Amino acid sequence: MVVEIDDKKCKLCGCYSAPACVDKCPDNALQLRDKKIIVTEFLCEDCNECGMACPDKAIKIKKVTF
Repeated sequence: MVVEIDDKKCKLCGCYSAPACVDKCPDNALQLRDKKIIVTEFLCEDCNECGMACPDKAIKIKKVTF
């Protein structure tokens, strides 16, 4: 599983130095690039810290199938 960002809902809340989800990710799996949140899937550990911090409710955990 990995987090998925809904770009239509995400308003890039811009909390402190970065959007709340980027600030809260303990694994540094989220980055802000070109005004979009990018998830590095192999770093994401599905803790959902980013999802709980998101004021826009734009983050959910999705199942990855192989």
